[in-house]
Amino acid sequence: MKKSRLVLLSVLAGVMLCLSWPPYGFPVLSFFAFVPLFFVSEELVKRKVRFPFWNGVLFSFISFLIWNVGTTWWIWNITPVGSLATFILNAFFMSLFFGCWQRFRSLELSPVTAPLAFIAFWCSWEYLHLNWDITWPWLNLGNVFSSCPQFVQWYEFTGAFGGTVWILVSNFLAFHLLRHRNFKTETKLATSFAVSLVLWIALPAVGSLIRYSTYKLPVSNPENSIEAVVVQQNTDPVEEQYEMSNLEHAERLWTVARPQITPQTRLLVCPETAIPWGLCSDAIGAPDCPVFNSTYAWLPLMDSLSAAYPKLNVILGLSTYRIFDYKATITSHEVAPKTFVDSYNTAAYFTRNGLLGTYYKSKLVPGVEKMPYPQIFGFLEKLAIDLGGTSGSLGTDTVQRTFQLPDVPFKVGTAICYESAYGEHFGHFVRNGAQLMTVITNDGWWGNTPGYKQHFLFSKLRAVETRRTILRAANTGFSGLINERGDAVVQTEYATRLAFRANVCPNDQLTFYVRFGDYIARFCVGLSVLIVLFGAFLRIRKRISRK
Repeated sequence: MKKSRLVLLSVLAGVMLCLSWPPYGFPVLSFFAFVPLFFVSEELVKRKVRFPFWNGVLFSFISFLIWNVGTTWWIWNITPVGSLATFILNAFFMSLFFGCWQRFRSLELSPVTAPLAFIAFWCSWEYLHLNWDITWPWLNLGNVFSSCPQFVQWYEFTGAFGGTVWILVSNFLAFHLLRHRNFKTETKLATSFAVSLVLWIALPAVGSLIRYSTYKLPVSNPENSIEAVVVQQNTDPVEEQYEMSNLEHAERLWTVARPQITPQTRLLVCPETAIPWGLCSDAIGAPDCPVFNSTYAWLPLMDSLSAAYPKLNVILGLSTYRIFDYKATITSHEVAPKTFVDSYNTAAYFTRNGLLGTYYKSKLVPGVEKMPYPQIFGFLEKLAIDLGGTSGSLGTDTVQRTFQLPDVPFKVGTAICYESAYGEHFGHFVRNGAQLMTVITNDGWWGNTPGYKQHFLFSKLRAVETRRTILRAANTGFSGLINERGDAVVQTEYATRLAFRANVCPNDQLTFYVRFGDYIARFCVGLSVLIVLFGAFLRIRKRISRK
């Protein structure tokens, strides 16, 4: 096979991955998207190329770069330089794992060992990418089914890593079916692969559809439900957000929300950084809060809202900071002698008694809210992009906090923006007691692109994994209500200023996935270590036998 054909196969794999991806793709293509790359790998093994690792990296990089650019090109709207770095680095990291697998394949082991190694390596890569400082969860394979959660209701047991394994095993079955496609000479083998492929894809899908149709959603009644209002304020983050004062932002919020609020409303959910200018966390809840200061002049509106609706609780996205007389955290920076400031992307809970508590966003966007590995790259911290009212690396919370609100008979958790793309992290809110989940976000930075649509769809997977109703408040959209089956009961239009009212019910049952998290990925990490050690042992033994 000529090198040009190997390149074309690599391109085909990248294009198929793009065409499978939400919001416009066909998820079924993901079951076959890696097959062209497997044929490239097979050809490299046959040729016994001198540098299998780097050959694997080279050809797979083509596929993964096409996939990254084709599905997340909208990052360019935020930062052209950052988007190029994201595309290239993410594709390169993916190709490194493919190269490791190609190196392992050069040992010419059994047909079962190679697929097992690839699945272990790929799941380990996805798990690493969820948990290190250069994190980027967008292209984890299990996310491809976010547009059709009715086919992956079993995510309540496996999480999105179950989808990753489902896809990769399907690709290997399809690959071996095509390798043995000569039914005249290999009838039994080809038939077994064909039947296995059909059953492997069909059985989980059918089982999921049965679970979807039989899953009993909670019935709303006055004893176990509350009335909630979600606000989509539609403030342009580029043209308006920092041209308006905090008071003007608050007035817009209340103007949009008031027509939907009734005496029975118990919860008002507002977007991320709905009040964008920085506030001191300690001052917000203090009795002597400086409301004469223009930054805090919006707080009397909270008092008037509580006076009009004393049973109303408000979840509000803020940009906040804390002041220390020493370097209390690695992200705090000195602004004056013995004065250090740490900034946060915050979800604040307000009740009739004032500020109940805050949760600080814990999964931060690399290069936007956090400089990866500040011990090494701390000198670049000032280059962090300002998308939330604060600049430089932000501080984080130590736990995914939940809150018991007055007159609300259950606990509520709030994931902030990016956090809704992390299954296990999202599940920690539920493990910590959240019976209802909210997501607050500001996706307006991306413009009218697939980015905000993909982000909304990921919340559907979180609803299935945790079996929690999700109220989602997005500045420019999509806002919505997602039920425990992953259905978007309410989905707003993009770039509209509105609020909607809905009755929501709690759920206090913990799914298997919430209890055990990304156990599939952790198993694959351990398996990868064993495979690498086994490969090293075989290479050493081979060298010794040559002497």
